[in-house]
Amino acid sequence: MSNRRTFRLFAPQRRRPVGCLLVALLLLAALLMVLSLNSLSNRYVRLETRRVTVLNLPKQLEGFTILHLSDLNAASLGHKQENLKSALGQERYEAVVLSGDMVGKSGRVQPLLEILDLIPEDVPVFLVAGDSDPLPLMDQPHGDGEVLSDYLRQAQAHGAIYLEIPYPLESGGRTIWFCPGDLFLIDLDNAYFALREYASSLQAAENPYEPLTGARLRHTQHRLAVMEASREAMKQMREGDIIIAVMHHPPDSMRLGELSQQVREAHLPSPSLFLAGQFNNGQVRLPGLGPVYIPPQPDGSGGFFPGDEGFTGLSITKGFPVHISPGLGVSGYYPLPLRLFNRPAATLLVLTARMTR
Repeated sequence: MSNRRTFRLFAPQRRRPVGCLLVALLLLAALLMVLSLNSLSNRYVRLETRRVTVLNLPKQLEGFTILHLSDLNAASLGHKQENLKSALGQERYEAVVLSGDMVGKSGRVQPLLEILDLIPEDVPVFLVAGDSDPLPLMDQPHGDGEVLSDYLRQAQAHGAIYLEIPYPLESGGRTIWFCPGDLFLIDLDNAYFALREYASSLQAAENPYEPLTGARLRHTQHRLAVMEASREAMKQMREGDIIIAVMHHPPDSMRLGELSQQVREAHLPSPSLFLAGQFNNGQVRLPGLGPVYIPPQPDGSGGFFPGDEGFTGLSITKGFPVHISPGLGVSGYYPLPLRLFNRPAATLLVLTARMTR
């Protein structure tokens, strides 16, 4: 008996991968839901309170409270930033520090102005510029003799103090200085000398009032005036004064090590606390694992899953307390413009002479 092959005119109908398609759709729906909830969460601010030990803090400044905000990057936190107002509630604070990137690359100043309008009029607000903000000082022709950027002038009109030179604040008969952090990390005398030489070269130009030369000369003269005022202010700092150094990018351990040595050897004024921003709490975080990625830093830190130490919150580096704000918005500092599993945060820093954990 011979074997016969059976031929079919039509091939059997293949089953469609319904299960795989359903799983893909469910995953997509879950992802969209997570992103939607995350976007909503990013409009609501959590408030943190941290006690900061300051050695030799005068008893008159015990409990002095600073509201630290950073890296808004023109984000909206509810209508006229009302979600930030709700988070602050009835909390009391004696000063506010905005440590940069409040406007960001967009240049939109209105969200910053809305925050300034939330602050009680009797509370000083200190503002520094960040690396994503428009340049704070203009050295190009722009039609008038102003040096300070427009967004900073608008912020000043709403009560902010642009922190170019040390600013003394009296509280309980004692002085607490708010200072640009870079003052303690550069050679101020050499920088002043170099600027004077540059100003002289501009004045000796064939046409010092030509628009570009004139703009650069005004820019340089402004910086010279700021340095002169800063040098005089630092001479007025006395033992027992508290110094809050504000900058956008936190100082690394190498720079703080050099500062520590200079303070010991030259008896220079020593910052009691550094306040900074930049890292936005890692921006993209995974629960239990912390930040997924932070761009590599000059001291070798950063990269994938670097942990929180030195990138957010309070730490002690070379003997200096450094507080890095978790931030409020989304920064272009990261390759992915997304704040994930990372609610915006404002921080109340309570100064104390007591040792804290």
